[in-house]
Amino acid sequence: MIIIIVKRENIRFSSGNPFLFCSIWESEDCEWVFRASEGSSGGILSIWRKSCASVVSSFQGEGYVRVNLDWGVEKIRCIDINVYSKCDLPAKKRLWDNLIGERQTRGGGVWCVLGDFNVVGWRDERRGVNEEASSTHILEIFLFNSLLGDMELENLKVLGRRFTWYHPNGRSMSRIDRMLISKERDQVWGENVICAFPRDISGHCPLVLKNGGWNWGPSPFRFINFWLQDSDFKGVIDVTTRFSLFSF
Repeated sequence: MIIIIVKRENIRFSSGNPFLFCSIWESEDCEWVFRASEGSSGGILSIWRKSCASVVSSFQGEGYVRVNLDWGVEKIRCIDINVYSKCDLPAKKRLWDNLIGERQTRGGGVWCVLGDFNVVGWRDERRGVNEEASSTHILEIFLFNSLLGDMELENLKVLGRRFTWYHPNGRSMSRIDRMLISKERDQVWGENVICAFPRDISGHCPLVLKNGGWNWGPSPFRFINFWLQDSDFKGVIDVTTRFSLFSF
């Protein structure tokens, strides 16, 4: 499954722009749903490969975009929600209530809720900013963890980095970007992990959801020097090499 969820802080989405969206995807084989920019906030864009999925429905709510897709030849029902939360607690609570409502009314399928939640789940997920938690921050953390329980989705850990957002001064950082998935996703595509990559123009690290576990790279080559002392070793290598060359 290939879905790219993009939150563009540096591009203001005020209207549908096919050229812009196709240039982001680097192909015309794409469809999208977006929520226009509001004030100083960036817009929300969800984009996917058109040849692999058909749109069942979509919706733009306060702080999120939802798209229901039938994926692949098996028509696997996927519900993907792209989140970009505001900073104030009342707006966050409205967003969380809406997400719970979506989860309760949309039913089964392969769920993925991801994006910038603008909140940490634990105090150690923030460093260099508001480290002394106020009563508001404690309440915010409590309510957010209640959301995670009510959604009944797995809060995936990030591989490679402890934090996902960094202040330009390099001293303040936090984990406010998340991916929440349903158990059905593991059943369809296998184990899922989040890989975090170095940030560029944004303060947020790009996150990639990978299926099938972590890719550790090529397997190392191992050789036992004692084999060189065997008189048949060179002949075995010659035969194996010839077989490999002509087996195609």
